[in-house]
Amino acid sequence: MSAPKFPKPSEFAADTRVQLVEETGHYIFTDPSDGGEYEYDEAKGAWFPMWNESLVEQQQSIYGTEQNDDVVEEQESTKRKNKGLARKKENTSVYVSGLPLDTTDEEMVAFFSQCGTIMPDIVTNKPRVKLYRDASGELKGDALVTYYKAPSVQLAVDILDDSRFRPTNSTNIQVQEAKFENKAEHSGEADRTKRLRVDSKLVQKRLNQLERKLDWVDDAGEVADRHKRTVILKHMFTLKELEEDITMLLDLPEDVRAECEKLGKVTSVKVYDLSEDGVIAVKFKDELSAKACVQMMNGRFFGGRQVEATIYDGQTRYKSSKESSKAETVASTSDAQPGRSTNSHGSNDGDEARMEQYAQWLDSGN
Repeated sequence: MSAPKFPKPSEFAADTRVQLVEETGHYIFTDPSDGGEYEYDEAKGAWFPMWNESLVEQQQSIYGTEQNDDVVEEQESTKRKNKGLARKKENTSVYVSGLPLDTTDEEMVAFFSQCGTIMPDIVTNKPRVKLYRDASGELKGDALVTYYKAPSVQLAVDILDDSRFRPTNSTNIQVQEAKFENKAEHSGEADRTKRLRVDSKLVQKRLNQLERKLDWVDDAGEVADRHKRTVILKHMFTLKELEEDITMLLDLPEDVRAECEKLGKVTSVKVYDLSEDGVIAVKFKDELSAKACVQMMNGRFFGGRQVEATIYDGQTRYKSSKESSKAETVASTSDAQPGRSTNSHGSNDGDEARMEQYAQWLDSGN
């Protein structure tokens, strides 16, 4: 049997035998004469057969019916292997529902980028976010987001599902792994909108650009990675509360650690006891747990105050008596500045009094 006449890339958009599989980004050609399927390799610029029953039968007819058992077993093994590989193609898309009817592409990109890099469109180079619309062009409240890497899918489901898309929304959105139906069952509208001419060189260029971007992010260093694993909790206490009950400096870290360890391994909890915003920093072992903490804690009420939870920006410096005492030890080698009330060690009287009170409480054994 002769090989089918394959279309050129410039003919993909108009050829009804060619379909673009969204989750893989690959083109599939179906031979109408025998149902055989071929996948286009953009890097090599050639079509390659995909294993199916028809292809196996063709190979058997070529070799004849009197094949030895080893040949038959090898073919069957290869067939099962290729079928398994086809089934195991990683899904990199999530389906989102419950979105506000005035959602913008920019909002979607900002929100879902929390869980990973969004795959850019090969032609437009814009993030692959599709907001679905009805026949009249109005938003339906659902969307498809395609990530560059498959692990982002599970991360988005774990963290963003059943969450508030906007703080002002009264309902939550639903995020789930996208399920794709057989493209042949859809109308010609999908073909017209999704079948675009794609240059293989452009594909490679876009992928190289994305890889360089990711490499740069990965090489940012251990410090940047540590910041991504640190959550800043604001409004967890007031300075007045600490003055009235010094034991909060011991109770707060324990309470926060117990709550946050429901989400993952916590490596440290630090109370910035001189911060007017009532800041506590929680450092996790991994970035996923930190993001989950932000989702869980942001907007919750603690001690009658609404908590603000964010990933540490790596720049803001918060005040604590520990850091203050270190700075004051260095400053003690110079004269006290005029107009500032200091003791013989150059420290602020208010800070010194609080540290003395805390030391007395520890000595008391309470």
